[in-house]
Amino acid sequence: MLEPVHHSNPEPGKYTFLIFFSILFIFAIGVFFLVFRPYLYSSLMALILYLATRRQHKLLKGYLGEKFQWLVPWIMITLVSMIVLIPSYFVIRTLIGEALSILFKLRISLSEDKVIETLMNFAMLTDFITDNEFFWVKVPEIYGEFAENYVDILNLDSIYGILSNASSFILGNIELPTGILMNLFFALLVLFFLYQDGKKVERFILDNLPFSRQLEEQVGRKVTSAVQTVIRGNLIISILQGTAIYILLLIAGISSPFLYASLAAFFSIIPVVGTSVVWLPIGLYILFLENNPMMAVFFMGSGLFFYLALENFVKPRMLDKKLQVHPLLIFLSLIGGIKEFGIMGLVVGPVAVTLVVILWDFWKLYRRELILSKGHR
Repeated sequence: MLEPVHHSNPEPGKYTFLIFFSILFIFAIGVFFLVFRPYLYSSLMALILYLATRRQHKLLKGYLGEKFQWLVPWIMITLVSMIVLIPSYFVIRTLIGEALSILFKLRISLSEDKVIETLMNFAMLTDFITDNEFFWVKVPEIYGEFAENYVDILNLDSIYGILSNASSFILGNIELPTGILMNLFFALLVLFFLYQDGKKVERFILDNLPFSRQLEEQVGRKVTSAVQTVIRGNLIISILQGTAIYILLLIAGISSPFLYASLAAFFSIIPVVGTSVVWLPIGLYILFLENNPMMAVFFMGSGLFFYLALENFVKPRMLDKKLQVHPLLIFLSLIGGIKEFGIMGLVVGPVAVTLVVILWDFWKLYRRELILSKGHR
């Protein structure tokens, strides 16, 4: 009589292996993140630059042919450095120089003689604010208290601190100067290998996703298009807004025009507020301190006109409509992105929001594919 054969159940061992493998994989990912965390910002910057220049990279590869493919990464890195890094260096250098100039002028303008002279020029306004008949007698005493509390913040020792904080904000809270050099080197290194092996990396990621090739390529095209649209839209509109204010500043004869124009370009991304943070106070300065009402009206009117024209006619065609994201979400993503990533947040924020929208569309497409595949069965 044959004894029944008892088959061992492999399921417990299989589940044990899956649990062990999952824990090990999560642990490895955690260690990997800790190792590369200092260069996360640089890698993100390199990825954004790669996606933004992907079309140009592809055209260059096609133009040079198979024989000179090894030259493509070197040419692209050189072009990116010339277009992005070299102008950025001169822009930051000019901004710091003009900021120093303004701080020194402000220091001189806040001297006791200058303050009293300014108050006397606006005697009617002063009389409206206060009816104290001893106000002019007490001006030196009031100025002394003001100087003790506020004027000292503009001394030479604090100027470096102010500019250092501004620099760290512009550069995304990276330590100066070693941190900048290391992150810059790492970003260029990552960008070089993306230009060299980016296609292989894309193929590896897409091949390991459990979705159809058509769906993956469709989402990939949308992500690339979103990055390019955000960079082109934000960058071009900001440059145009800054250029318009710069020309107006030159016409009005205002000193440090590049600094004010840069501020206008930066604030132009904020709806409603926009470039008014520059043209409104400077227009009032021209009106009251320079006693030039015609120039003041021209300056403020032109500033408002350029802002409204670019914001309401040009920008929607380049950014909002193409991204298919509500302007309020783009605005909030810009503010949040700047807070977390510094100046790179201008790109990272809108791209993150757009990515959520794209992934939502991706889920809808995937669900539709599942329903169709079940229907065919």
